[in-house]
Order: sequence, then C-alpha cells, then structure tokens
Amino acid sequence: MKKTTFYLTTFIFCSLLALFSFSCSTLSNLFSASPEISLQDVDIKSIDFEGITFSCDYAISNPYPVAIDLQEVVANIIYEENTLTKINTDNGVSIAAQGEKANKLSFKVPYDSVIEFAKSVAGKKSLPFKVSGSASLDLSNVTSLKNAGSLTLPFTKKFDVPVFKPNFSVSNVQVQLPTLEKLRNSLINSGMGLTKAVSVASSIMSSSGLPANTFDGIDLDIDLLFDLNVANEGDALWELAINSCQIQTSAGSIADAGSADGSSTTINSSGTIPMKASLNTLQAGAFIVQMLNKSGSNPVFTFDSGLTFENLPYKKALPLAYSYEIPLSQITRK
Repeated sequence: MKKTTFYLTTFIFCSLLALFSFSCSTLSNLFSASPEISLQDVDIKSIDFEGITFSCDYAISNPYPVAIDLQEVVANIIYEENTLTKINTDNGVSIAAQGEKANKLSFKVPYDSVIEFAKSVAGKKSLPFKVSGSASLDLSNVTSLKNAGSLTLPFTKKFDVPVFKPNFSVSNVQVQLPTLEKLRNSLINSGMGLTKAVSVASSIMSSSGLPANTFDGIDLDIDLLFDLNVANEGDALWELAINSCQIQTSAGSIADAGSADGSSTTINSSGTIPMKASLNTLQAGAFIVQMLNKSGSNPVFTFDSGLTFENLPYKKALPLAYSYEIPLSQITRK
C-alpha cells in the first residue's frame, strides 16, 4: 500500500512539474515577441493652392495576450536638416490583445517651402524628403514582462516632393457679339417688327445702357471668350486635364465652357488655353445685359481638373478645382 502511494505521489509531482514547465515555456513564448510598427509608402492624398497633402498608412501590432495603449505617434517632416512640419497624433488609443491598430499619417508640404528649398538645386524636378518619428507604447498592463513600462518604436520613410506650385489666371475676357445683320435677323425671327429690330440691334451693338429685358423672348447665342493661363513655378513635370468648366452667377451655372477651337483641354506643365462659353439669351439674357452695361454682379469661372506628375511614383489623377471671379469692368467687346 505504501509503495502504491509513493508511486502515485511521484506521478502527481512529476505531472505538476511538467505542467508548470510547459506553462512557463508557453508564457515565455507569449511574451517573447515585441510590438512592431510597419509603414506603407508615402503617397499624395490631395492638392490645393497652398500645398500638397501627403499620407502614409501605418500599423502597430500587439503580440501580447493583453491590450496595450498607444500613447502617441510623433513625427517630423524633414528636408535635409530642415524640419518642416511636426505631427502628433493617436494619443490614448488602445491596441487589442494580439491585435493590430492601423491608421494614417497625413501632413501638408507647402509649395512656398519646396520652391525655396529648390533654389539651391536649380533644375530639380523633385526633392528628397523623409518622415521620421516614433510611436510610444504604454506596456504597464503587461505585468509578465520583467521591465513593464513604456516602449518606443522608431520609424523613418523617404518620399519625393515635386518641385511644384500651380498658378492659374484668366485674361483677355471678351464678349463676342454677332454681326449686326445676324442680330437683326434673330430679333425678327423672335417676332419683332423690322423697324424695331433694326433699332434694338443697333442699340445692342453700340449702347451700354440697355434695359434688363432687352433679350426677353430672343433665342440667340453670344460667346464669352477668354484665355486660361496655366503655369508651374517649379520644374516638376506634370499634366493637367481640365474636366468640367462653367460660368456661374449668383443664380447658379449659366453656361458650360470649353476649348474655343475644340481642341484638348489637357496641358503639359505650362501654357494658355483659349476658352469659350456660349451664353444663350433665353437662359442668360439678363446677365448678358449686365455684361454689356458693365453693371451688376460679377460672373465666376470654375473648373475641375485632374493633375498627374510624370516620372514620380504618384500615378493617380489628383483633383484640383479652381475658380475666378471675372470683374465686369474687365470684360470688353469683340
């Protein structure tokens, strides 16, 4: 009986010892790995007339069986020794046990800074920047670690910034009236008597004091011509594809605009695009009178475009909208 008890006691002791050793080994394996941070490539998120907004997806993995806290992510945007922007984000975010926290770093690089940096390297189409920072983790919940406390995960990612600053302007705005004969015939076709049609047509061609109802009931297209000037203050190679263009007033859109000669409105780097908007007197008669009288609210030219950079890793078309209020005083007759 004593022998049996001895063997049983020995078996239980060995089993408990093996279980303890296995548990220690398993526990050690669970806490042997460390949290890590991974960054994707930096990409352009958006552009406007102040600068280029970049973004970078990142993820922090938590290998532990308990949640940990991401205290903060801090980073500097650097060109050579110049710190351009400081980022501080994600304070107090929790990362689930054996989980991953994904987020995005976003930051803007102003055009003026890029152009200023590029002055010392004339002809450069892009400049090498980097985002350099760290993620701070609170590991106080991970009590099984010998030195539970905080952990800093450094990161660095390089990216190219185009030497680029877009500049648009509108010039040579002109109203192109039809010939006196065509104008007279349009008035007659609209039901106006010959004598009155001749008088009204002459008044439109020569006078600036037209009544607001001058074009009531008249179906006639009158062209608004202007030049859209596109320029880049830097040396980056880029292509601009102009999409929808409109002439708007306080009442809303009154006409679409497009290339005056029907050619493409895609332009490489810099140049001038002759534009035309046909204003129909049935829809925009009152505004046409305002233009001819040079009195009233100013029209606004707007367009949406897609911009792409050549020889850089940013391949998607970036939307860029532009608007310009055209002073009535600057509109001449052609």
